Amino acid sequence: MIQTLFTNIDLSSLILRLAVGTLFIIHGYPKLTAAQRNQGGAWMKSVGMPAAMVPLGGVVEFFGGLALILGLLTPIVAVLSALWMVSTTWFSISKVKKKYAGGYEIDVTLFLAALALALLGSGIYSIDHLLGL
Repeated sequence: MIQTLFTNIDLSSLILRLAVGTLFIIHGYPKLTAAQRNQGGAWMKSVGMPAAMVPLGGVVEFFGGLALILGLLTPIVAVLSALWMVSTTWFSISKVKKKYAGGYEIDVTLFLAALALALLGSGIYSIDHLLGL
């Protein structure tokens, strides 16, 4: 029974890391490309956010997503990712005036999933486990 419980938690952590990491990579990569960074920077500046936030977001999302998939420093990366999602949600609500549906629902979902990963940890199917972290 206890062995099954640990296996289910480890497997659940892996599945959650793959889902969250993939979404972060998909949303972060375009922010790292020059054309998108310039376009996104101009848009963010027009709504009152520093243009430097685009590449910062790209780094946090892309490399954080990669770290989550690999299970590398999972609790730290998950907390940083959750904090990033708090900032993007705040930005969507206060500056852009988006509604929840069709606006910032993915940000809130990623915040909650990242928070769950911070609490769950990376599990045995991770680089963290291989390194004894």
